Parts: sequence; structure tokens; C-alpha cells
Amino acid sequence: MQSTSTSSVAIAPELAETVHSLATAPTSHEHSATACLNCDTLVLDRFCGRCGQDAHHTHRLTMAHMLHDIPHSVWHVDKGILYSIRTIISRPGSTIRSYLAGQRADHFRPLSLLLVVTGLYAFIASVLHIEMLPPRDPSMPEAVWQAQKSATDLLAKYLSWYYVGLVPVIAAFARLFLRRGGYNYAECLVIAAFITAVCNSLTLLSLPVSYIYSGTAAIQKVGYVVSAISFCYATWAYSSMLAHTGLSLAGRLVRGFFPFVLGILVPSFIAGIVAVALNWNDIKQNIKQQQQTKSAPVPAPAATPAH
Repeated sequence: MQSTSTSSVAIAPELAETVHSLATAPTSHEHSATACLNCDTLVLDRFCGRCGQDAHHTHRLTMAHMLHDIPHSVWHVDKGILYSIRTIISRPGSTIRSYLAGQRADHFRPLSLLLVVTGLYAFIASVLHIEMLPPRDPSMPEAVWQAQKSATDLLAKYLSWYYVGLVPVIAAFARLFLRRGGYNYAECLVIAAFITAVCNSLTLLSLPVSYIYSGTAAIQKVGYVVSAISFCYATWAYSSMLAHTGLSLAGRLVRGFFPFVLGILVPSFIAGIVAVALNWNDIKQNIKQQQQTKSAPVPAPAATPAH
């Protein structure tokens, strides 16, 4: 029987040497071998395979290079931020799952994205000085109003950083409700950071509207609408992380609803209870004073002397 195995082909040493020299010869589009100035590794291409530094563009810095580098760096940062936000808004499940699978070159790191968006929101909000409460209702006790105003002002001032601090809590709820997706806690931290960054971006885009209605009776409605949009997006985004599990749409939406909602509401509820407990004596005293004022008899008008 004839053998079907492929036979090896002998190549003359002279021909092999010629082919090798042509294959390894630098072309006009390649870089010559050089040592990386960062780790002394021999680099055959532009970037060092050991530390990642550009081995062929490490010239001495001059003002001309700085003026060229500043807009170049800002442009690439903007591209990374905008690309990450755009893709996570339009297709959060596939984008974040691809990032977790290792396709990370085109995206901002999740924590960096969250910090950049949050810092921008905090800066603009501090400049605008938006009042998130409507005028006080006369029937509300003064102490209750002051406690509510202080808590609201504090929350509005640090709202974006409050969300950043809640990312580990949101990730814990995501680990619980997205366990069908097979994500560990570290991966849930990435998921929560990306989705929270987008939610903060939506809040950032709403700042002009909030500024227009600052301190008016409609400001709470604006806050409710923005919160509803963020909650709806977060529910859809977290549910899309289970698209590969075979769960029904209803099952995914139910599981996607709880991570962000519970991660925000549970700590907020606990913080509200603590705030009321710390100011309970003042609140109780003010309520008692207002009740006494309402129950006090109204003095009769003085009689007009007859002429």
C-alpha cells in the first residue's frame, strides 16, 4: 500500500540561507533591533515585548515634542472614553463579556473610566451649585426640613463619589443575582464599574436640565426621571450579562433589576435611618413645639371702646 504521509523536502543550505536573510532583512516599514531603555531587552519591533515601552521613540523631550504630545494624548483618551461609553450603552452585555474574555485594547480600564466620568460630573456639579430640593412645605417641621436639606446637600455634593464607593456593594449583589453567568466577584467588580460609569454619564448629561429647574417645585420630578432612566438602563445592562445562559428575557430582567437597585437603595436606606437617629432629639423637640403652637388658643381681638 502506498504511504499517504507527506515526505519532507530537502532544501539546499545556500537556498535556505538566502531565504532566511530575505525574511529577516529589515524593510522600510520595520525598525532595526535596539535595546529597550526601560528594561534593556532587545526589541525587534517598535514596542518592547517585556515592558511595553516604545523602544524607538524615546528621544529627548523638547517643547516641540510636548506641544505635539498633549493634543495627541488627549485625543486618544477621548477616543477611548467615548468608544467605551458608546459601546457599553448600545450593547453592554457583549461589550463587557468581550472585555472579560481578554479583548481590552480598545477600552478604557473600568475603574479609570468610572473615575474620569465621576470626576467630570463632580466638577461640573460643584460649579453649577444645583439645589435638589423644592421650597419647604409650611406643614413640614423646620428641624425635619433642615435635616433633609443637610442630607440632600451632602448627597448632591458627593453623589458621584457615593456611587463609586457603592461599586463593591453593587458587585456583591451582582455576584448573587448573576451567578448563572459564571462570573466571580472580581469580574462582577468590572461589570459594576462599567455600568455605574455609564449611569454617571447619563446623570452628567442631565445636569443642564437640573440646573434650569434648580430649587423649583419641578426639581424632584427631574431627579425622578433621571433616576428612572438610570435604573432602567442598569436593569437592561445587568440582564444582558446573562444573554448566553439560555434564560428567558423575563428571567434575565428580574435578575438584572436587583444588583443596581439594591446596591443603591439598601445603603441609602441605612444611611437615612442613621441620619434620623442622630438627629432624633432635635426632630422630636421641633415636632412637639409645632404641635403646641397649633393647639395654643388664638388670642381674642381687643374690644373697641364705644364713643
